Amino acid sequence: MRKHLFLFIFVIATMTTYAQTFPGYRTGNYTGVNGVFFNPAYIADNRYKWDVNVFAINGFVGTNHSGLRFSDITRSFSADSLKSKLLRGSNNVNSLAYVDVMGPSVMFSLSPKTSLAFTTRSRVFANGRNIDGNLAGAILDGGNTTTGLPFNFNSSMMVHATGWTEIGGSIGQVFTNKGSHNFFKGGITLKYIAGTADSYLSTNGLAGTVDGNGNAYLTNTTGGLAINTTDANFSDYKFKDFFKFNGHGAGGDIGFVYEYRPSADYSMYETDRFANKYKLRIAASLLDVGRISFNKSSNAASTYTVNVPPNPVGQFPLSQFAGKSVKDYKGILDASPYFTGTSQSGSYNVDLPTTIQGNIDYLFGGGWGVNAAGQWTVNKSGPLNLYYYNAYSVTPRWENHLFSVELPLSYNDLTKFNAGVAFRVGPFFIGSGSVLSALVHDSKQADLHVGFHFGMQYKKKLKPDTDKDGVYDDVDKCPLVAGLARYQGCPIPDTDGDGINDEEDSCKTVAGVKRYNGCPIPDTDGDGVNDEEDSCKTVPGLKKFDGCPDTDGDGIPDKDDKCPTVAGVAKYQGCPVPDTDGDGVPDDVDLCPNEPGPVSTHGCPIEKVVLQITAEFKNILFDYGKATIRHESDTILRHAAQVMNEGIPNSNFYVDGYTDSKGSVAVNKRLSRARAQAVANALIAAGVDKSRVVVRGFGKDNPICDNKTDAGRQCNRRVEVVIRNINQTEEKKGVRMR
Repeated sequence: MRKHLFLFIFVIATMTTYAQTFPGYRTGNYTGVNGVFFNPAYIADNRYKWDVNVFAINGFVGTNHSGLRFSDITRSFSADSLKSKLLRGSNNVNSLAYVDVMGPSVMFSLSPKTSLAFTTRSRVFANGRNIDGNLAGAILDGGNTTTGLPFNFNSSMMVHATGWTEIGGSIGQVFTNKGSHNFFKGGITLKYIAGTADSYLSTNGLAGTVDGNGNAYLTNTTGGLAINTTDANFSDYKFKDFFKFNGHGAGGDIGFVYEYRPSADYSMYETDRFANKYKLRIAASLLDVGRISFNKSSNAASTYTVNVPPNPVGQFPLSQFAGKSVKDYKGILDASPYFTGTSQSGSYNVDLPTTIQGNIDYLFGGGWGVNAAGQWTVNKSGPLNLYYYNAYSVTPRWENHLFSVELPLSYNDLTKFNAGVAFRVGPFFIGSGSVLSALVHDSKQADLHVGFHFGMQYKKKLKPDTDKDGVYDDVDKCPLVAGLARYQGCPIPDTDGDGINDEEDSCKTVAGVKRYNGCPIPDTDGDGVNDEEDSCKTVPGLKKFDGCPDTDGDGIPDKDDKCPTVAGVAKYQGCPVPDTDGDGVPDDVDLCPNEPGPVSTHGCPIEKVVLQITAEFKNILFDYGKATIRHESDTILRHAAQVMNEGIPNSNFYVDGYTDSKGSVAVNKRLSRARAQAVANALIAAGVDKSRVVVRGFGKDNPICDNKTDAGRQCNRRVEVVIRNINQTEEKKGVRMR
């Protein structure tokens, strides 16, 4: 691809290249503020932070006829030898001469994309067109010429020279700067133009003969002639004449540049503007657009009708012009009877030498490059327009920020092929577009430029990297802590602050542990108990049961509960306390778990409770033959009262007293009743309602043991309790609760 691209550039260069002011030097990338004169866009993305031109001058003379030497460029613009070379020859001599003086100018970069420049420049520019070389030679020789030289201008002859000073302001702007194929910049210059001098001499159908041996004169000559010159003239043009403003105007330049920039990393440098980043640059500009308006009334301006009769009557000596300038010509012509003059007044315009410039620049690397460019004149046809000639050039070069060498090879419509050389050493530059040609043989062109400018170039300086992490401080958001580029110079973040960086953390926003890749310990069943503490990982449970459930809420986890859906107790492995006799009183509080009984008797049958009371009454002790209860029996009576109140609170009782068979019936009945009454009184005293107790005494009736023995008789001496409101069936059965 590189070979094909180079071949393309070379072919284009041979077709469309240019040679204008400052050949060679203008192709480099270190022209600083002076680049604005070649293309206003050049100052954008410049190699200089700021640059000042102190002085620069370019002089050029060229003709399509006479041979020039390089030494001719050093001669005065009005020197006879130079005028002879530019004007002498055969018919249709065309010539061009100009001097560009770049005065104090300054450029500075406002930002990486924008630059400004303020410039001054003074210029002298002269065109010669369709000049009869024989006539010009005779005039220049002061009449010392060969006899009998006829001349006849089929087209108008014109010699025109203009001087002006420019004061300009320029801006260069980078428009796009993204990617290899997307760098584009532009620039514009606006100029105030002050005309300092203007002179012209033109003919209209002038025809005649130059005659006279060694003392030439015009004879048999007719036609028209126009002449004009300002008070500043080119025969003794001096530096101060650049400031004699005899005319005014405005002008401007505009330019654009596209660059192909292969990808390159300049991120480690404070600026990337120390380097030429493009591989291929294509530039175009429109220069010297504008005009100057002069006022003829303040000049020496006249048109003449020429009528010199044939010899010997009519003779106009040409020696009168020897050593004279165009400004002196008017007085000579006005004094002659053969020239009828009409003074001219009013203003007239001189168009600047507008050109379209284009160039292609290719950098091979290592400072080597080649520039191919073209210049096309725009306004050559106007009667007082200044103009360059179409020109083309190829300029190989080598350059760096301190030195450069250029070899401009050019071809133009006026002087044809020329070869030159240019050098730059620091702020000083010098060169010529024709010096090599002139050293070898006579050339139709002689030019020289020299100048001095200085400025501050951008340096190749690494950016600071305080934490030495390879991310430079200007983009490092953590300049004091080593980090990574992908985190803008900061360490890998730990968003949730769990000590595990986000790149290793599968749960970046939730604190976790390393063994779970930064996630919290999982809770599979979502019960709030993490899996490491959950004995039932897949079933929601309670923390107090290590994550296992307790469905019936009995405080026994389901895994240990044999009745998980029914509340129970631990001693029965989570099942309810059993009720063996089905009386509704659980076995653990049922005093008679195998016999149904009411809750009030703690699950025992009422009969059994009464029997228990009666059985306890057997232990009540009375004094012998008396109804007095001994204190040892108090506990028995209090317990009986409690059972009667709490165990069978809705029942009424008979308290029956009995004796053995000894003694009379009447005595025994009284004694048995008295003892029963003593028991009843004790029960009432212990809290049994009096209405619930009926006392009876049966004496020796209903013995339950044999009265023949002491043990039997002791057994029959008793107090019994009988439930009064027991059902009739039980009453009939004679149930007696002992």
